[in-house]
Amino acid sequence: MKVCKLAAFLFAVSLVFACLSASAEPIKITFADKVEVDAPSIYMGDISQKIEGSQLTESQLEVIRSLKLKSSPLVGRPPVAIDAGSIRNSLKTAKKALREIGLEPSSFDISKKTKVLVSRKSMLVSTQELIGFARSALLEELTQRFEGGEYQIEADTSIPNLSLPTGKLDFSLRRLRSQFLAGRISVYLDILIDGVKRKSVVIPFDVKLTANTLIAKKDFTRGDPLVIKDFEGSTQTLDQARLAPVQATQFKQIRANRRISTGTVLISNMVERIPKILSGKLITIVADFNGVRVRSTGKALSDGYIGQEISVKNRQSNRTVVGVVTSSGDVQVVVR
Repeated sequence: MKVCKLAAFLFAVSLVFACLSASAEPIKITFADKVEVDAPSIYMGDISQKIEGSQLTESQLEVIRSLKLKSSPLVGRPPVAIDAGSIRNSLKTAKKALREIGLEPSSFDISKKTKVLVSRKSMLVSTQELIGFARSALLEELTQRFEGGEYQIEADTSIPNLSLPTGKLDFSLRRLRSQFLAGRISVYLDILIDGVKRKSVVIPFDVKLTANTLIAKKDFTRGDPLVIKDFEGSTQTLDQARLAPVQATQFKQIRANRRISTGTVLISNMVERIPKILSGKLITIVADFNGVRVRSTGKALSDGYIGQEISVKNRQSNRTVVGVVTSSGDVQVVVR
């Protein structure tokens, strides 16, 4: 008897819930026809204009709006279509999340005619904006390499405008591969959105350098000292320049490190400082023995700059020793 009464009670309760469910007002969502989104995913809230339902709480609405539908299209790609079928499938996939807030996928009344076109928001980065940053960064780099002239920088304007995701835009110049001061120089530019690299572009520039140059008035062989009177000053515009031209202010204790012909523009890789000691010259060897300084004469076996170790041959002992070139032009030998 008790079992029959319990069964009847449970049946009555289930009947009540069934009636309540049947009479509950379905949740209706008014969808937009077209929308643009920022994020890489599309959510119910992105495409919904209005969500209506009896006694829907704010927490329920928040969950409904946060339901993920599908991935948004890439910037510049055609919009994706979201129809009634895909929305119903998304509701079924989110069944667990809906039940946690007292809802079911069947709680929603989705019109069969529903169709929303979703595209990705973008911002346009113009050719001039790209070229402007790259030119400024290139000029700064070239000026650090050689500041004794004026640069004329022309960009290849065939670089297209770019459509990129919205966000904070930044540019980053990669280290220049070319060491030229003038000629065809390519700039590699990384484009960042919110600190994340989104695209890289290569912008070619044609660079000319106008600078004061020195032109040899006679021939020089390797090792010849160079003096300013043997060169003629001239202002030239260089279409190609790998290294900086030597300036008049640099003419102090320099010599040719290769053959230089008459009419040649003097550039930095053609010269070197004259060593403090020249190979084959007689020099003074200095050595300290227990506080006593001993001097002797020797022959330098190589050129030597101040602070550099060189080998010298002692004329008295005929022995070869190694010492450090001092500012006075002697070679200091350490006795151990």
